[in-house]
Amino acid sequence: MIIPDSEKVLHIIWELEHEMNNPRNDGWTGSDMKRRLWDIKMRVDKALKNAPQYAGEEAYEDQYIIERIKGNV
Repeated sequence: MIIPDSEKVLHIIWELEHEMNNPRNDGWTGSDMKRRLWDIKMRVDKALKNAPQYAGEEAYEDQYIIERIKGNV
């Protein structure tokens, strides 16, 4: 069984966000970082699309929707 290190993924996402919003980068670099973030989001959405429901798990989708409505996501 492979247990990936999610901290590395979160760090990569942070780096992409930072470079996308870095005023020292040009639009070309920023738009490439944004495209990479969209690629990651698409992969995550596809992975979760058919994810099974597990007993006792939190309502992650509900939490996401609430944060989306609040404008935090």
